[in-house]
Amino acid sequence: MKNANKKILLIGASLHSDNRGVNALGLGAITLLSNNYPNASISLLCVGEFRELTERVVIGNKTKEVSVHYFSKENVIKSFFEAYAYRLLSKKRTPRLAISALISSSDIVFDINEGDSFSDIYGLKRIVRHFTDSRLILSWKKPLIFLPQTLGPFNTLLGKVLARHIICRLEKLYVRDTKAFSFLDKMSAEKELSIDMAVYMTSEKVDLKVKPNSVGININGLMYLNRYKSLGGKYAAYPEFLSGLVKKVISEGYEVILIPHTYNASQPNTEDDLVAINKFLSSTPAFLNKVSYVDGQYNAQQLKWIISQTVFFLGSRMHSCIAALSTSTPTIGLSYSYKFEGTFKMFGQQDNVISLNDLKKETIPTLIEEISVTLSKSKSIAKSLEMANQREMLTIKTTEDDK
Repeated sequence: MKNANKKILLIGASLHSDNRGVNALGLGAITLLSNNYPNASISLLCVGEFRELTERVVIGNKTKEVSVHYFSKENVIKSFFEAYAYRLLSKKRTPRLAISALISSSDIVFDINEGDSFSDIYGLKRIVRHFTDSRLILSWKKPLIFLPQTLGPFNTLLGKVLARHIICRLEKLYVRDTKAFSFLDKMSAEKELSIDMAVYMTSEKVDLKVKPNSVGININGLMYLNRYKSLGGKYAAYPEFLSGLVKKVISEGYEVILIPHTYNASQPNTEDDLVAINKFLSSTPAFLNKVSYVDGQYNAQQLKWIISQTVFFLGSRMHSCIAALSTSTPTIGLSYSYKFEGTFKMFGQQDNVISLNDLKKETIPTLIEEISVTLSKSKSIAKSLEMANQREMLTIKTTEDDK
């Protein structure tokens, strides 16, 4: 069945989000699915203003055409009613709604959940949204597979109930870290540990010169701008930490290039990394002539290439770190979430994660010194990553393939 002309539907992904990490997941997933199902057609279902288009995704030296379908939230809800009517009244009828026709004609559906959004950590609205997507697929009686992602935490009763409802009905569950295992074990849910799919995304060379001996630093707009009420000033010391970090890296003879990973160069978003970079440089004018930064509208594949040109990378966006790790670039994760630890562990680099969740002014010198020590080990780290990156691509196994 692997080589059959399957119709594959991919959800919970995007190719044009300001968040290049989400795009990297989408591109990595398409690469993975194309490898596992070389003759399959792939469609991507997204929520937004209705439109349909064809994207050409570069995978190595080949191009894969992917049909992208955008549907409104209203259409998603209407499709629920049509799914139940379809099952109760006439399974031979062709669904009237385009979204229903797309789902019902698919052989198998894969969900990424934006990498870590099947959780209530970002609020109940987020998990309800992704529960709705999954529940819609199941309503059409389609096999649903969660591709490698972070699940949970589930800190609310509603979060736990919604998660349990979907997870117990999955065809297959892949996770990229072990943090959710205790929750999954309580449900006796079968799962398989695998690497983040952004690893499979190929890079694309661009006409941008990265100075020799450059250390790349990703400034996280979520942490720097601190606009979310739920953060409550949690990262108030982050700007001071960055200032001390850049100063230390320069003093040790390195060039510094600041690299955004969630941003829009023309229409900034609420947690825009490029806005944070500009605010950082304007608040520390002493760095203006000593630091370069990326301000072009580069896609995920192009940013992966730019990051790979650095001799060392420090990132607070997890997928900026994955771009570095997967190209054997020595990396330190400046973490705001437990998801960093599990992902770095898949590369054997769990010791190179530094949590900034309890960042305080008095702890900044100690953290910067710890980073400096790790920088001095860059050659041995690079060798370890080269070994880790010799892994084979994930082979997807489903009961459908055994028929």
